[in-house]
Amino acid sequence: MSAMTTDAATTTDDVLLDVQGLSVEYASPGTTPVTAVENISFTLRRGEFVGLVGESGSGKSTLGFALTRLQKPPARISDGRILFDGRDIRDLNAEELRRQRQGGFAMVLQSGMNALNPVRTIGNHFHDIFAAHGHVARENRDARARELVGKVGLDPVVLSRYPGELSGGMRQRASIALALSLEPQLMVFDEPTTALDVLVQHAVMDTIKELQRSEHFTAILISHDLGIVLEATDRVMVMHEGRIVEDAPSLDILHRPQDEYTRMLLSHYADPRAESISIPGFVDLGTRRKEGRSRTDLTETLPTVSQRDTRRADAAIVVEGVSKRYPAPRRGEDPVVAVDDVSFRLEPGEALALVGASGSGKSTLAKLITGVEKPTEGTVRFGDVDVATLRRTGLRDLRKDVQMVFQDPYAALNPLHTVEYALSRPVRNYTSLRGDEARARVLELLETVGLTPVEQFAAKLPHQLSGGQRQRVVIARALASDPQVLIADEPVSMLDVSLRAGVLALLEDLRERWGISMLYITHDLLSARLVTENILVLNSGRVVERGETSQVLQHPEDPYTVQLLDAVPNPARAER
Repeated sequence: MSAMTTDAATTTDDVLLDVQGLSVEYASPGTTPVTAVENISFTLRRGEFVGLVGESGSGKSTLGFALTRLQKPPARISDGRILFDGRDIRDLNAEELRRQRQGGFAMVLQSGMNALNPVRTIGNHFHDIFAAHGHVARENRDARARELVGKVGLDPVVLSRYPGELSGGMRQRASIALALSLEPQLMVFDEPTTALDVLVQHAVMDTIKELQRSEHFTAILISHDLGIVLEATDRVMVMHEGRIVEDAPSLDILHRPQDEYTRMLLSHYADPRAESISIPGFVDLGTRRKEGRSRTDLTETLPTVSQRDTRRADAAIVVEGVSKRYPAPRRGEDPVVAVDDVSFRLEPGEALALVGASGSGKSTLAKLITGVEKPTEGTVRFGDVDVATLRRTGLRDLRKDVQMVFQDPYAALNPLHTVEYALSRPVRNYTSLRGDEARARVLELLETVGLTPVEQFAAKLPHQLSGGQRQRVVIARALASDPQVLIADEPVSMLDVSLRAGVLALLEDLRERWGISMLYITHDLLSARLVTENILVLNSGRVVERGETSQVLQHPEDPYTVQLLDAVPNPARAER
């Protein structure tokens, strides 16, 4: 149950939002209603910045949509009151809501790309809002749009650009500026930094904090990342299974958490620069090697696939002087240099981290290694083979040995096909197994990645799995061809903190048991520290630092590496 933490001297005039016994359920025709938010009560004072934190499925986004009356069927508010500035907004009709939103409340959605119309410029978006609400005179609209994008740190030139021409961080800033155009008293930010790299994430949060101070609006920051929430907010509400289980000032949450769930969330954070790192079920690779431990505690119970325990990678990936340039996006502009004179070796059985912010060239290098793209200069070799010279049959053979684990487990699986079908395709494509033997291989793969009982998981569709289970299926699919190399492209960035350790432990266990080499691409320096031996730091397509992972992260020499480390969410910074 929630606990009130507001000052006893708070008056009615101080309260902007008063939520009383709010419940929200999902009720599809012919099905039993599912309660997503259950009997929640809390108040927000004017000018307060409050965090709402919880993992996927906790009900936090459902609550955010309900507070701004943006919920859509089958979601419905089943009980309770939402008093905004003393007025119950639960039963307002569409026209009353439209008027209330002007100067009332606004919401910034999770994905900037999904929140914006891809065929309209950013300037068109502003004009649509101004026309719908009529609060800005026609002759002042261009000037007001320029003022708003300036407030979020964007150049006015973005007003003539389409969403697809902007980076993820720029799209999110544009979404914030659009929400500001309504001059709201309450802003709800729903996972505004999800899938952004740490530098962009840090910059977006700085923008939000500065705007909240300068514009004096009340803010709710919804996130699964307790580190981000504690750094930014004055007070935190922790949500679990549809209820607020803890509601306290940020420093109390950090130092004196009362609920077991809150303590679990906090336990999954660590400083990548620490001498030794331990999160539940996982100790960093460097410490394990020093202490003579070969695996994580978490994976000791994973099944062994005996016929593959002796499998070892026997070919290195060698990248020599590789550059990749793309044509200029617009006339008069310079070509885009995505990778600039990069060289490295991924030795058989090695785990190598490739880290950097968005646009640093990480994913482009993955495309070059897998033959999806060809280098402008330099060579990529797998064993004795020059990858750029491969055609259909050669590329097929390469991809049997070099497999990808993709970033987004939600997009990586076809929602219409069962898990068994998803795994059976690469089994048929890359092995001679058919019929019962192919199905036995599929079940074996599910057991290998810890999805048991295997028969039940084989029959499931992707939407019936959690995020962590989906990512395990993606890993199992990559293993189906019995590869020598895994290229893991941000494999845990879309997962809740409690799920990340399990997936990382699985990757590490498979690498040690099967002898697979792993190129681990990430902007998450903590996960890189946990599972890799060596690291390359990329900035604007160039390698700026390399070495043993623990050494580079504990004693960085390049300013860019320091910048990446400083941007890592850290609950301890709530004290500053």
